[in-house]
Amino acid sequence: MTPVLPRQDARASALAHVAGDVLLMAETAAIFGLSANDAAQMRRALRAGDAAARVELARIGLEAPAQAPPPRVDVHPVRALALTVSQTCNLACGYCYAAGGNFGGADTHMGWEVASKAIDQLIAGTVPGGGAKIAFMGGEPMVARELIRRSVAHADKLGAARAVRVGYSLTTNGTLITPEDAEFFARHRFAVTVSLDGGKDVNDRLRPDRVGKGSFDRVARRIAPLLAQGDRIQLGARVTVTPLNLDVRRVVEDIGALGFASVGVAPMISSPTGKGALSGAAFGQLLEAMIACGDAWLAALRAGRTHPFANLATVLEELHRGQPRSHGCGAARDYLAVDAAGDYSACHRFVRDPLGAMGNVDNGPDIDARASFLDARTVERQDPCQSCWARRLCGGGCHQEVLHAGRPACDFVRGWLDYGLRVYAQMRAERPEWFDVRG
Repeated sequence: MTPVLPRQDARASALAHVAGDVLLMAETAAIFGLSANDAAQMRRALRAGDAAARVELARIGLEAPAQAPPPRVDVHPVRALALTVSQTCNLACGYCYAAGGNFGGADTHMGWEVASKAIDQLIAGTVPGGGAKIAFMGGEPMVARELIRRSVAHADKLGAARAVRVGYSLTTNGTLITPEDAEFFARHRFAVTVSLDGGKDVNDRLRPDRVGKGSFDRVARRIAPLLAQGDRIQLGARVTVTPLNLDVRRVVEDIGALGFASVGVAPMISSPTGKGALSGAAFGQLLEAMIACGDAWLAALRAGRTHPFANLATVLEELHRGQPRSHGCGAARDYLAVDAAGDYSACHRFVRDPLGAMGNVDNGPDIDARASFLDARTVERQDPCQSCWARRLCGGGCHQEVLHAGRPACDFVRGWLDYGLRVYAQMRAERPEWFDVRG
């Protein structure tokens, strides 16, 4: 049975939210434990609106701060850079945000002049003693294997000269990885994310190559060297959830069976072709599936076993951190992408998209464009975010998705965060040491 998504009642208070026996203060992201009786009374008061909610909060000794005005936007030095080294791909996933890897243009690759200029600007803008991160993206980045190696050598040299620590990551479809690649990634302590969408049947249907042949068997063979370097490579898998792979628990466990210790999932919301995007009742099915997978993760933890589902661990860490957000991510703030033409964008999803244009490598990142983008996208300026109790947890969502698809997943997000809060209360009671280990 598909659950009813927890729709936001326009009459209800957005000051706080009660999940089980915990209270989330919406504006500060602070969490408080309540007695069962206080939780029930608080729930009723929140349904009645702000006035009743404030009275009830005062009764239990709390006060909800007023919603903050839009903050003054500070543009930070760029700390993370995505190099879109290849705007082509050997697969043909129908839902691909990069429109088959080339972002709606001709197949192309980044040249050394663009890559070196971008790296020079990143390292030059990092304070000595600080750190910077470079992510190699595509398309399929392993098509540009030699450029990746040359870029790492260049960044290491510049970083050493300036006392800057440089970390590396790569997102790949996994079909082109060689043992030599795995050794290179291990030597440079890469974080490697492999895109997979399920077991063989599901993945082959969603992630075929350009002649329609499935990719699962190739990935399963090619990732063996990565798994063998597990102590030196931070390896994970990422799943794009479409209407064809909504059984998240099975998807995660099938991918985990390949040897992945971490599998994260994300719904397809904004697709250039419209193919694969979730809508309507599918979000209710997704919520049910995510909760089932979360329950499996929790049961494994209680039994002293591991489970690869990364999403629940991530939301528990963020709830424990308790830092309210004004934006959903670091895009344009301290993270930018560079494409093959040398153009900066707000993130890797905005490549060749004028809505996220942020300058070029000839002149450097456009500070005014970044500030304007961040000011417009702050959650304090978003409607209907200001009437939502989850606003400071999600930060208004993915900028690219919201600008191109609106907010079809808000009820799903609230349902998932409500579940996360309930599990958080259980974990704090049963396994408080888990949070110490996670830092």
